[in-house]
Order: sequence, then structure tokens, then C-alpha cells
Amino acid sequence: MTLILQVVGPEDPSLREAAAVLAAGGLVAFPTETVYGLGADGLNPEAVARIYAAKGRPATNPVILHVADVGSARPLVAHWPEAARVLAERYWPGPLTLVLPASEVVPAIVRAGGPTVALRCPAHPVAQALIRAVGRPLAAPSANRSQHLSPTLAEHVASSLGGAVDLILDGGATQAGLESTILDLSGTRPRLLRPGPVTPAELEALLGAVDIWEGAVQAGARQDAPGMAERHYAPRARLELVAPGAGLSSASGRVAYVGIGALPALPAGVRGVLLPMDAKVVAARLFALLHELDDAGFTRIVMERPPSDEAWLAVRDRLQRASVKEMA
Repeated sequence: MTLILQVVGPEDPSLREAAAVLAAGGLVAFPTETVYGLGADGLNPEAVARIYAAKGRPATNPVILHVADVGSARPLVAHWPEAARVLAERYWPGPLTLVLPASEVVPAIVRAGGPTVALRCPAHPVAQALIRAVGRPLAAPSANRSQHLSPTLAEHVASSLGGAVDLILDGGATQAGLESTILDLSGTRPRLLRPGPVTPAELEALLGAVDIWEGAVQAGARQDAPGMAERHYAPRARLELVAPGAGLSSASGRVAYVGIGALPALPAGVRGVLLPMDAKVVAARLFALLHELDDAGFTRIVMERPPSDEAWLAVRDRLQRASVKEMA
């Protein structure tokens, strides 16, 4: 059985135990300001391989290295451009991941064999304290089975990964609720690979024009960064997206309907869930809600598509990938 330790802050003694597990090549799930991460020593290929095995993660999907500060990031890259300096000064620590040319220090398994490395400096005090206690970058994708819902609570980690994790640090609910923004700075122009809490408008205010990638990497192909697969973030229940106010004419089985801003009349037996017309609130609540509906035994979740403006970009991205049907 996986050990779960409550952690109340950066001075908590449980962090020393967690650091010892990581130093020995083990796996520790810990809270960040976005979602819970599944951490391993990012410079130990064997430890990182345990992450891939625990998650069932394809080798074509790279992992993010979490660092304590810019000084810890610089040895991991071959080139630190001016754009990285500007963004790190503004958003580190915080929910922004930068993709940069990797140095020879970074193991190939972290990069999924590619030439770049994804780096983030998390703002959560527990994550910061853990990285500093280990003294090395931590590889830490979301602490869940590959393609499934990201965890925003420690119990989500335990439910998804079970005994595959050596230790779970329980720091309560995460704040942002969605994964970090990922920006690729390895090319001639900044490219947004995954939308998140830091918006395109905020990035463009500092950098100028930013290209937004909104495609899907097919199964088996290498990803430049996490979160680019066609199917991702999916609940166990079948998730369907419908137009706002579409409602349901009839329903069979255990069905939940999630409305944004208003709820239409629903057939008897359908559970209605109302979310506010507020992108940040929905982002923070989305994964937790889908976990709740899964745990309650719903087999079908019908959710209204969010608005098309930029504020909802990250929520739209997660829902679109989560609603892609699983390959038979």
C-alpha cells in the first residue's frame, strides 16, 4: 500500500522522507499549483523509466523537468534566449513551462529522444521545498494513468496509480486545476503547445506575436511536449460535448449533464450540474468534477461546450481531448 503523508508546509518533516525516496530512485507524488505531479530524479534515467511504467505513458511523450529557480534551469539547456529570461522573470515560479534546446545533461528518456527539454519552476511551496531538498530537477508529469484525468487531490493519485507510487504528499486541493501553459522557444518564433493558466495575450504582451498550435499528435508519433495527444485527460465515463443549452431529449443509464451559465430542463433521472460563466472557476473545478462524476458511477457525461473566446482556450483544449473516443 502506498504511504500517504499529510504535508502542511515547506518545513514539514515529511519532505525529508520524500527527498530520501527520490534520492534512492523512487517515485513521489506531490502537489503543485496546477495539478499533482508524479516525481522522480530527473537526471536518473532508471527513475524516470519508473514514471513511464507507473503511468503506462508512451515513450514518445516527453516529461517536464521541475526546477527550483533559473540558476537550476540553465545547466539543462544548450541556449537560454532572451525570451526565456523575460518570461522566467515574470512567471517563474508559476504555471509556465518553457521548451528549450536541451543540454547533454538531460537524459534522452526525459526528452522522448528529441532535441528539446521542457522546464518549469513551480510556485507551490511544497513543490519548491521538495526540489530544493533533493537538490536535483524533478521529472514530474501529472500523477495519473496516461490519457486519464489529472489529479487535483491526493486521493485522485491513490485511486489512479495505487501501489505504483512509493509515497504521496497530501497538500490538499490544487489551485489552478489545469496543467501549466507550455511555450516552445526552440524555434524562430514562440509557439504555444498547450494552453494553460498563462494566456496567449499575457505572453504576447511580453514577446510579441505567438503562434498557437491547436492540432493533435496521433498515437505512436513523438510529441514536442506533454498534452499534445489526440486523446487525453479523459474520465472513465463517456464524455460528450454539445452546444450551449442543447439539453437532452431522453437518456438511459446513469447520465450527468453539465451546463455553463444555465441549466436547461432535463429528463427525469439525469443529474444536472451547473458551472458558472467564469473560465478560471471552471478550470479550477473541471477535473475535480469529472473525478466526482466518475466516482459516483455515471457512465455518460454530457457537457456544454465553453465559449469560443481566449479566456476559455485551456478548458476547451482539455474537453476536446477528453471527449475523443478511446481506440478499441
